[in-house]
Amino acid sequence: METNNPGKRRLKQQDLVSSIFRLFADEYENSDAESIWDINLPIERIKEYLKEKHDTSYRSNLWIYTQLKRYEEEAGIRLFTKEQSGRNNQMFNLRIYDRMLSFAQKQHLYVTRKIKVANGVFDKIINRLNEQPDSRPVTLMLGAGSTIFHLAEIIAEYSQQSRHEWHIYTHNIGVIHRLLAPDVNSSRVKLSIPGGNIDPATYCIVSEDVSFYENVPFDFIVQGTSSVVDGELYIESVEESAMKEAILHNCTGEKILVLTKHEFSNPLAGRKSYGKISDYDFLVIPRIQKDSAHKKDYEKEFDRYRDLFQAYIVNWNYEILSS
Repeated sequence: METNNPGKRRLKQQDLVSSIFRLFADEYENSDAESIWDINLPIERIKEYLKEKHDTSYRSNLWIYTQLKRYEEEAGIRLFTKEQSGRNNQMFNLRIYDRMLSFAQKQHLYVTRKIKVANGVFDKIINRLNEQPDSRPVTLMLGAGSTIFHLAEIIAEYSQQSRHEWHIYTHNIGVIHRLLAPDVNSSRVKLSIPGGNIDPATYCIVSEDVSFYENVPFDFIVQGTSSVVDGELYIESVEESAMKEAILHNCTGEKILVLTKHEFSNPLAGRKSYGKISDYDFLVIPRIQKDSAHKKDYEKEFDRYRDLFQAYIVNWNYEILSS
């Protein structure tokens, strides 16, 4: 059996997967690669990282890969590609699987950026809560997408200490699952979901009727997007696009667009735009400190839109821009 340092347990499969994806994200940010799928990590580098971050040592390279494969099999998704790099099966490199389509796959991509953005949105919400009485709840609309799932993770963890109630409306099934988990303080988190059909690809509930949202006085409406082209916003699902358009234009509340900036390198041709980047009151983006000579192409593309917004909060990890 694989053993670690004395007194230190090996990582659970989910924690192992999450940690390796964070390593991919960090290596990608610090490289000149334009795509995270270009990052190729030797298993020895992964073992070094696990030792540095978790003080957890693994003797067997194959044992790590076996845990990743078991996680993939149990979840029913593929996350990694293994490439031999030596004469025996103990020496290999890992890449991220390059055909990710499902929510369960995408939630792991660019995870460092997504967590930065989720923390930015959460801090903005907390700033609002600190200015209002405990008796007044905060009312949120949380849209689809994996970045917003990470926001739900933070809300779930905070719920046990929150003095305020959180009234959350969402069609994001990932958010629904997370906020119904046993560790969430259900006396503080009230969850409302619409009727409709479940889209397994986008992992959300879609419906042509958005009246469920239209009469709610939201404090914040938080949405993500798949693609930004010439200031126009696009996603893959026609049904969800219609929902996003109606919520964006017909619902009341401060509208927040969350971006990792990779949306600027993902053109979606032949689809109908549901809105413009300038339709939002706030953008929340990760703060990546790189000089202009080493910026990736999508970072440069995003900079075209900075003049539409002004700095609202600049943190070490995120920026909040206001229109």
